[in-house]
Amino acid sequence: MQVELITPEKILFSAQAQMIVVPGTLGDFGVLPGHAPFVSTIRPGVITIDTEDGQQRRMAVIGGLAEVVPERCTVLAEYAVDCSGVTLADVQARIEKAKEDIALASTDTQRALAEKRLLLAETLQEAL
Repeated sequence: MQVELITPEKILFSAQAQMIVVPGTLGDFGVLPGHAPFVSTIRPGVITIDTEDGQQRRMAVIGGLAEVVPERCTVLAEYAVDCSGVTLADVQARIEKAKEDIALASTDTQRALAEKRLLLAETLQEAL
């Protein structure tokens, strides 16, 4: 089945997959080819994709929704980061930067964006 993970900035992942596990608002759900159609909101967590070539990809996500049809799963994420190649030091730096940005925020919008970045970094930390 085709799996796509799309953020407002770019298509983060697009490939054929054997299975995808998504952190739904009501709990994690797995999708296999031929799955019944449905739509679900997603909560902060890690999407796991088993690709056709036997690899496993992990993506930290917060916010958004997933649309499932028998031949495709599309995840529209508010924020997402590919866990590949991310180190614990990278994550710690993201967390510290986000905390600093929260402390220095002069508007509600700046604070909200920094809080989202902190939540994403903490989710990424859990994924490692």
